[in-house]
Amino acid sequence: MSEVIGRTSSYEFIRALEAVASPDFIGARKEGPVLDLYKIDLRRLPVEDRMKDLMRAIMRSASPYDCSANRASIGDDTMGAMRQIHANTPRYLPGLNPDAATNASGRGKLYHAYAQANKHHSADRGGGNVATGYVEYTAGDLETYSWGGNRFRIVFDYLNSKLYFAPLHYASWKFEGSRMDTVDKPSPFSGHPNPFFWITEF
Repeated sequence: MSEVIGRTSSYEFIRALEAVASPDFIGARKEGPVLDLYKIDLRRLPVEDRMKDLMRAIMRSASPYDCSANRASIGDDTMGAMRQIHANTPRYLPGLNPDAATNASGRGKLYHAYAQANKHHSADRGGGNVATGYVEYTAGDLETYSWGGNRFRIVFDYLNSKLYFAPLHYASWKFEGSRMDTVDKPSPFSGHPNPFFWITEF
């Protein structure tokens, strides 16, 4: 399966994601998500098993999951590395109240403290350590997805135990016949596909 996926183009991959997305979605709203957010059942997600295993490992972790060689790194390209606090700007994902960490589960509190201590966000390359409830992971590499698997991102909502997948590093896309063009930072309520899919059924 990985060999077939490895030869799949970005066009074919995005088409495959859209084909398995549930018709059930969260409609765009001011508080987030600001673009319609579609769900994909993990069992139907058209990625190789090691990526599914990574998603399961993050969801089932009892303490902060991080494959970074240096826990203070915010740009480690190792698959499974926690990169940084995810600012969620624009709000492509549901808006969270980070103050909810005070009432979060034990795991949520561990993630919150770990992110604040080690994973300053890189917004404008000068972000601080104000936690948002979201952390970002490197979700792929070029070993199999040679056209851009190193752009894959997982964002984990550790306050509510939800996981999201972005195949094009927060870019959206549009199809022109047999061609796909990327759309960087699509505007809220623009009608473009949300850069993220909500992965469910763990």
